[in-house]
Amino acid sequence: MRPVASGRLLDPSRRPRRHRADARSARGVTPAQRRALDAICDTFAPGSVELGVPEQVLDLARLNPSVEERDLRLLLSLFALRRFARLPAARREAVLRAWCDSRLAMRRAAFHGLRKGALLAFYSHSDVQERIGYPGPLGAPATARPSRIQTTPAADLDCDICVVGSGAGGGVAAAVLAQAGLDVVVLEAGPAVTEADFVGDELEAYRRLYWGAAAATTEDGGIGLLAGECLGGTTTVNWTTSFHTPGAVRAEWGGPFPSDDFTRSLDTVAERSGVNTDHNVPSTRDEIMRRGLDVLGWHVAPMPRNVRGCDQDGVCGYCGFGCQLGAKQSTLVTWLEDAHAAGARIVVDTRAERVVSESGRARGVDAVTKNGASIAIRARAVVVACGAVQTPALLLRSRLANANVGRHLHLHPVTGMSALFDEEVRPWTGTIQALYSDEHADLENGYGLKYETGPIHPGVLVGFLPWRSAEDSAALLADLPRSSGIGLLLRDRGSGQVRLARNGRLRVRYRLADDDARRLRVGIDGAARILEAAGARRIYSSHARKLFYEPGNGRRERFLADVDREGFAPGRCAIFSFHHMGSARLGASSGDSACNWDGETWDIKGLYVMDGSSFPSASGVNPMLTIEAIAHLNASRLAAELA
Repeated sequence: MRPVASGRLLDPSRRPRRHRADARSARGVTPAQRRALDAICDTFAPGSVELGVPEQVLDLARLNPSVEERDLRLLLSLFALRRFARLPAARREAVLRAWCDSRLAMRRAAFHGLRKGALLAFYSHSDVQERIGYPGPLGAPATARPSRIQTTPAADLDCDICVVGSGAGGGVAAAVLAQAGLDVVVLEAGPAVTEADFVGDELEAYRRLYWGAAAATTEDGGIGLLAGECLGGTTTVNWTTSFHTPGAVRAEWGGPFPSDDFTRSLDTVAERSGVNTDHNVPSTRDEIMRRGLDVLGWHVAPMPRNVRGCDQDGVCGYCGFGCQLGAKQSTLVTWLEDAHAAGARIVVDTRAERVVSESGRARGVDAVTKNGASIAIRARAVVVACGAVQTPALLLRSRLANANVGRHLHLHPVTGMSALFDEEVRPWTGTIQALYSDEHADLENGYGLKYETGPIHPGVLVGFLPWRSAEDSAALLADLPRSSGIGLLLRDRGSGQVRLARNGRLRVRYRLADDDARRLRVGIDGAARILEAAGARRIYSSHARKLFYEPGNGRRERFLADVDREGFAPGRCAIFSFHHMGSARLGASSGDSACNWDGETWDIKGLYVMDGSSFPSASGVNPMLTIEAIAHLNASRLAAELA
């Protein structure tokens, strides 16, 4: 598999031509801005220009919903005006470090955006991957099951129910409603995909399967926002973790959640999704974590996963780029197939723009195709299930006035601790997640964190590790084969907001609350202790200033003092969110929720929310199964009403 640049296969024997006028106009940058970008990329990773990295960075910026083209041009102009490209390499590195360490959050955000884009692109090239001992993409599967879903061309359509989104909520809702005999149309913003498309190319997977090329962030750049945007949604690219909703959380939420009906829905979706603990051969990453947990005498348990026939080996570690075996029981291979078999029509590459209502009742959806064509779906009811970032944005564009729409957003913020070992780890391979620990799941009134592992590919390592110089960064990446890590998944009490800017662009506002930061700090200490007990030679946090220690008397305590000094302000520590929840939450009244317990919005009758937006608060566990159960329960009620 040849390396990918800007959506095209790049032949390493043909060097990309630089600064062509037609390329500049296509990307909207001037020659001076392009020279600045070239110098920035070559400072982060020497040799970037020869590989075409600057062009890849521009391509990623175009896909990133958090970046406005005007702002990027202004940023590059600033570097050009300061003659950045003419500075010697050491001085250029000092300038970039100054941006990284700036007191201004937006300077730090700009630095990290450029850093992640340049290094992700640089390490997507096969010769660079070979130098760090990473084998690169899997390649096309030897055999791939043909798709059982025939998509419907985008056009004006009439139906009983339009379901917006095809992930954990939309896929389940579509199947339940179609199997009840209702005429269902599913709208999916991303492309149709099958196992044949999942070649294990990290950068290309981000570009094709994830919202915003996996580069979107909160508006201050402090938290990366990851979500699938393809048929099957995030269930196609998630890591198969399938926890039932904890009993204490169900009791806290109230309404239908403590009921037997919700239990039956949980059991039903778990059965259809193949949730089990029989495919849990630990990867080397998991063995390292278990080794440390056992030494400490801490909790460890097998991870429930929605898989059938998983190889738990070389392919499984690439599952975040789609499962080419079809073993992951995403909605792509379960609920959407059920919906299609029952007659549902599935339209892809089509984004819902607004819900149409008449006399206070939903009557359909206006949407736009990837090619810019407008279509109208007329329906008796609309189910919105496009995730806790996109769902409130759609509701806001549809003029819902309830003050809770977009608010109460929870993100399960995740940071990581990484470590270097004497043994070979090959952290990109093996079971994607086989074990977890709940040792600190309840630090304060049900709020705490989980310890989990995950596969580490070059782009993942780039996301969490610091950059202090080109030489230092290259050395850290060269350690990839002997690196392992532990992720800290925080149940956040604090919350944020999804809003629309004046120009209509989606914006996510979120700052880590002080008490959540204190619990995250407990997790950093805990993960350090686990890795140290497992025999790590050197242990790193994910702070931008490169905080690390080598185990020894008093060294962890000094390291933690450095963590406390750095803190968790935006851009100071790498934090990502894989779970978005609560931004159109269910409740008993319009004063504190966006929807009633059945998922129907207070503002518009016949408009339902059935995804992670509906959570009353953060679930504290990977949310897929809870989303599916909510969709199953409320879609069943809706089907009974409409059938």
